[in-house]
Amino acid sequence: MAGAELVVAHDLVMDMWYGQFVIRGGSPADPPDDAPFRRAQQGVGIAGDGRSVLVLSPHQANVAMPIRVEVSAAVPADDLADWEEAFEAGLAVDADGLLLFDSPTAARLHCPVPPGRYRMQVAGRGFVSRGWPGSTRPGDRGRVRLYVSSERFGTP
Repeated sequence: MAGAELVVAHDLVMDMWYGQFVIRGGSPADPPDDAPFRRAQQGVGIAGDGRSVLVLSPHQANVAMPIRVEVSAAVPADDLADWEEAFEAGLAVDADGLLLFDSPTAARLHCPVPPGRYRMQVAGRGFVSRGWPGSTRPGDRGRVRLYVSSERFGTP
């Protein structure tokens, strides 16, 4: 299948700590709770509510993790076999048009994207081990793909 044309793409560098990060579709209205973390641990490593998605990383830390954000108008070409881990979830981006990346003790990243309802693919590769990777710069990288979705969604 041919991939959809990119609407926007951004290359970010994130400080990821404590083996987790959250992707939000705008400013959080409520303080975070432990429920998404527990669901992610008990499930496949990702949990969300349609407004935010918590992702568990195999690495405990990466203070310079490259993340590419891609937004497409339709389903992108399938290249997930090139990634070690990949997950899907639904995410709504509010009218401010900001995708926010949070990880404990790290500064929040802001990434401009068009507002709307998206299906999201989160993928990672370059993992050297589970847990402590032996360095705070282990070399893993991520990608977040958003494509327009009209489906109703809640938890992935």
